[in-house]
Amino acid sequence: MKAAIADLANPARALRMGRAARRFLVACVACLPLSAALAAGYPDRPLHWVVPYPPGGTTDVIARDVAQAVSQALNIAIVIDNRGGAGGQIAMNWVAKAAPDGYTLLVSDASLATVPSLYDNLPFDPVKDFAPISQFVTVPNIVVVNPALPVHSLAELIALSKQRGGKIDFGSGGVGSPLHLAGEALRLATGIQWTHIPYKGAGPALIATITGEVQVSTPSLPAALPQVEAGQLRVLAVSAPARLDVLPNVPTVAELGYPKATAFGWVGLHAPAGTPPAVIAKLETAIAQAMHDPTLLKRLHDQGAQPALQPAAAYGQLIASETARWKAVVQAAGIPRQ
Repeated sequence: MKAAIADLANPARALRMGRAARRFLVACVACLPLSAALAAGYPDRPLHWVVPYPPGGTTDVIARDVAQAVSQALNIAIVIDNRGGAGGQIAMNWVAKAAPDGYTLLVSDASLATVPSLYDNLPFDPVKDFAPISQFVTVPNIVVVNPALPVHSLAELIALSKQRGGKIDFGSGGVGSPLHLAGEALRLATGIQWTHIPYKGAGPALIATITGEVQVSTPSLPAALPQVEAGQLRVLAVSAPARLDVLPNVPTVAELGYPKATAFGWVGLHAPAGTPPAVIAKLETAIAQAMHDPTLLKRLHDQGAQPALQPAAAYGQLIASETARWKAVVQAAGIPRQ
């Protein structure tokens, strides 16, 4: 680019350039001061963090807690904008089409890695249309059963599932939802059969497990922990990579011999592609500052979320690896594309 700009400044060389090339370079040069000025003065008005789900869910609650701390670090207001629907696609498409100026951002989670395998004709590209900023937390999944089911370990659940030959009902938040995929990963790893019962959201699936309408589910820890502590659900295993300090005596699926059943969610932040690197760096720095706030860390811990600060590059690598992983699970489980 520097050499091309030098050619543009040299009258003799500029004459030899094509008209289209000269126009392109002039436009690029004109944009450089604008980008620098944007980064220098950013932010000077409230930010909008777009959450791909209705209010009250795990991703929404975590986003609000982190946004409060980031708002203090940037000394600017952050507005949470809930745009649920279509497995997160509505929010993703909205942010993908937004101006890449750092003011409209996507609160990203595992759905960014699963939609490419589940949906045809997406109106956006999950990789090319977004720029990662930072990961906030990981959100563990756990394997729970209704207490009336006569099992007290994952081994006993596997044995009973094989004995009943698919007559155990597994509840999820819908076809292709994170709960569904976590359950499919466990089913594939253990070689068992379940009857999948999809519900319209993680909440209804959890209620169905509590009431005994279904026997098994693989909810996120923040959603299920109160019911586990109240004895309304029995937890058999943790799908996260490591044991959890809030459930120290519950083994991981990897410990029990099923590392391919490991499943966890996460929450982070993405910007529209083309957002100036200096703006992303400023957001990344503010998030890092916020994620060292003891008050925020305690709130996240109490919710069952695991602080997992990752910078932009590492967060992008996580999305890429999880996208490939869930594509393989979707194909092996025979989940139809929508």
